[in-house]
Amino acid sequence: MELSKTKMNIYATLGSAKMRRKHGLFVAEGRKSVSDLMRSFSPVALIIEKGSSCECDWSHIAAGGVPDVCVATPEQMNKISNLSTHPDVIGVFKLPDSPAVDDFKLPNALYMMLDGVQDPGNLGTIIRTCHWFGISAIFASHDTVDVFNPKTLQATMGSAGRVKVTYCNLCDVIDANPSMPVYGTLLEGTDIFNTELDNSGFIVMGNEGKGLSPAMRERISKPLFIPPATADHPESLNVSIAAAIVLSQFVK
Repeated sequence: MELSKTKMNIYATLGSAKMRRKHGLFVAEGRKSVSDLMRSFSPVALIIEKGSSCECDWSHIAAGGVPDVCVATPEQMNKISNLSTHPDVIGVFKLPDSPAVDDFKLPNALYMMLDGVQDPGNLGTIIRTCHWFGISAIFASHDTVDVFNPKTLQATMGSAGRVKVTYCNLCDVIDANPSMPVYGTLLEGTDIFNTELDNSGFIVMGNEGKGLSPAMRERISKPLFIPPATADHPESLNVSIAAAIVLSQFVK
């Protein structure tokens, strides 16, 4: 089936969070991302570039539960894609309902918290890293970038369906679990490489420029510091790199 102009015009707007919410849809780009997300989200359409090897490779999916399998020209793929070079397959998925959180009482486990992370690539990398280290739940502040941002999904490399991201008031979650330690990276924290770490609690990572918000700083019960090797070092670490270092120490 040829991709209609009406559908193309809708799909081309899904790079915007506002339009994703309006249509209840999001897009994933590239064979790996589409294939991985089909395990966790409901596919609405599969768009394949006309004449590509993908047109044959993915033909079996037409009978696999995808309601709409379309063939598109390179020009149409360019309009829908949010990448500098369009892929040969794009998936359109139903945006999942936001989880209703009536009770923030949580079982003892390690949870990641993101306090105002703005860069979609950073969020995607953190999701991918959490998946690697076995963290299955992330709580994100409402001003954290949307997990269904196309650049975020691209950076997760398929892990978006394996790690649950809940947008909420982080303070409410912490306050509902007073026995759980709250870790955060601060200059006045203890050396993470020489600190005994719990096997449960909240690991809070802050905004790329401002760090942790004042309300979250007040709730950090166990501040941590990632020491540089020498006095000649950059002002700070990238938040996704810092998250990876912190998680590796908890797993260790």
